[in-house]
Amino acid sequence: MKVRAGSLVVGVVLAALSASCRDLPEANGPAPVVRIATTTLTGVTVASTPAVASFRGLPYARPPVGERRWAAPEPAALPPGPFDASRFAAACYQDSYNTVWYRRVGAAFGVGPEQFSDPPVSEDCLYLNVWAPVAGLGGSARKPVLVWVHGGSNRAGWSFEPNYDGSHLAARGDVVVVTIAYRLGVFGFYAHPDLASTGAPANAGLLDQIEALRWVQGHIAAFGGDPDNVTVAGESAGAADIAYLIASPRARGLFRRAISESGGYALRRTPTLAEAQQLAVAIGNGLAVPEIGRQRELPAATVFAAAAAATAGQRPGPVIDGHVVTAPLGASLAAAGSGVDLLIGSNENEYDMYVDDDVAGLERTLAALPPSVSAALAPRARAQGSIRRGHAWVAGFTDMNCPPYVMASQAAAGGHAAYVYRFARVRPGPGGQVLLAYHGAEVPYVFGTHDAWLPGDDAEHALTTAMMDHWLRFLRTGNPNADPTGGAPPDWPSWNPAAPQVMRFDRSTRAIEAPEAALCTALAPDIYAGLVR
Repeated sequence: MKVRAGSLVVGVVLAALSASCRDLPEANGPAPVVRIATTTLTGVTVASTPAVASFRGLPYARPPVGERRWAAPEPAALPPGPFDASRFAAACYQDSYNTVWYRRVGAAFGVGPEQFSDPPVSEDCLYLNVWAPVAGLGGSARKPVLVWVHGGSNRAGWSFEPNYDGSHLAARGDVVVVTIAYRLGVFGFYAHPDLASTGAPANAGLLDQIEALRWVQGHIAAFGGDPDNVTVAGESAGAADIAYLIASPRARGLFRRAISESGGYALRRTPTLAEAQQLAVAIGNGLAVPEIGRQRELPAATVFAAAAAATAGQRPGPVIDGHVVTAPLGASLAAAGSGVDLLIGSNENEYDMYVDDDVAGLERTLAALPPSVSAALAPRARAQGSIRRGHAWVAGFTDMNCPPYVMASQAAAGGHAAYVYRFARVRPGPGGQVLLAYHGAEVPYVFGTHDAWLPGDDAEHALTTAMMDHWLRFLRTGNPNADPTGGAPPDWPSWNPAAPQVMRFDRSTRAIEAPEAALCTALAPDIYAGLVR
């Protein structure tokens, strides 16, 4: 994650991941097979979860290269005959942004930089991965489906990062897990004026996610999944993108539920198409090739370098293009609600590791807020005990902790179930005291994929079990409680704006009064464009 003058920009978000997929020993026995039309997919199983099959590197769209660079994704047809689905495809084109961040997180736990490496990258990257119980392959099992959208500030990240290994969730919950790739940075969110009249004016990366969801609708039954019970989930930029998918008419009907982990900052502001086009022109000037046709002929590295120079650290991401994103998120949600059941939340210390005791930094963050909001938050920031903690509190409140309340209220107003959490677990040892309950810390608990070098104790196992089970129940029924029929009192109350409660995940797991909910309700219309009092 990076901090720049005037605002905080959410960057790489994953909790202490190794930066390439773990090499796990394969299980003995025949390789799992799935048939789709005239294609025979051969996947793998691993020794740790032999009852779960993994099918990797499945193309859901044609390679977005040449004339298809910056175009809307075109569905890919699987080739007839045998298809080796034992290897992951390359990650979408990016630099070492994620890896640098991982090394910083690892350093807090005493891990050297050699633990983390970049994945292979390519523009030809529109592939997905499926983990499914072997017993349900090829039949009519109709198991719940989780589709995971990775984080990375819409400029980095990949679908096969180690903590996204879906085998543990699939095994524990008897569900199907899908992880998807999508175009990033200048290749996924580019608004050249010549694209304005096309099917992808600015948001190719979001269109990729929508195309992947269409693939799931058409093919997941072959893996034992239920296309009528799909939950889309993600963390940080992945969760922010899910907010846009919830609001987008292009994604309607492609999923039934949504899980959003630390992505509420999407409510803060979405650039207009005109603003994004101005930035694209600057990139074209850097390339000295203004025409979109000639830009499509340039090497990916050339385009990437020009974009990096022109954007000067600005975060790429969705744009109000009138096609995929039709209005600011606040306005869309206020007008139509969420349209789906929602599990949403944030972490206790989202920004603490990204700020310091720089007074000017705090003042810039406050100055970037509307005056009424800045006036209300400044005294609370100063009461946090240090400039650093005050800065982290302000950024956490506006970008991460208040938005789940807003989105849950909109879901509830539309008659949908909404459940809000706050993750507060701090890893034992000095590294935990440095990072606290940091941005992305919850991911290995949700997937059951803790790296061996992450310190833990018995509490980690108990918390992992609790979080996996809550998430899996939500996938299955839209209710994370142990007894969704209502026969027993819920341990996780559904969101009620009149008496708001959240589930706090820590050494003990319990429902608590939603922190700062009244302050959020009072200030939200001034913070998030499109909301009304």
